[in-house]
Amino acid sequence: MDRNTALLSGTVLTEPVFSHSVHGANLYTCALGVERLSGTVDRVNLLFSEALLAHMAGRITVRGQIRGYTRQDADKRRLLLMVLVREVSLDAPEDNNVISLRGELVRPVVFRRTPLGREIADLMVKVPRPYSGVDYIPCVVWGRCARFCAHLGRGTMLEATGRLQSREYVKVLDGVQETRTAYELSIGKLTVL
Repeated sequence: MDRNTALLSGTVLTEPVFSHSVHGANLYTCALGVERLSGTVDRVNLLFSEALLAHMAGRITVRGQIRGYTRQDADKRRLLLMVLVREVSLDAPEDNNVISLRGELVRPVVFRRTPLGREIADLMVKVPRPYSGVDYIPCVVWGRCARFCAHLGRGTMLEATGRLQSREYVKVLDGVQETRTAYELSIGKLTVL
């Protein structure tokens, strides 16, 4: 298993916009909508080179890697998850959202129950990049897997496969409600190495 792979199929939701330049290469971003079986649409941020710009419209399939970027806002630093696109194809017969990674737990696991009583655990996984650097990927696991993960410690190596999901939540700051979007890997299969 590669340390970090992403395979997504869906519909481009936004026009590509210029993001930044790295070593003379222009990079762009757009949002890809990937529908779940429940009908909910996950909004996944894509980051890609100018060479792929002409393919970023309609229904597409992308292959790449999940990346975690930190952005400084006025009140705090925020972790943004994006898929760094390496390949694009114009065939997307059905929506697809598969992320596989291998990494290390970097925080204690937080086990809790939802208001409806479902068990959930929050994990933060550090995934090394191929050449240098690391990505920090927030993950969630459910049910028996969440109970199992509750006993894992920092430094535990694991392999995980799941889907990149987005969810909106309301944050109250100084009495003002603000809608924000959280991104995380919802793990369906987990193996401790």
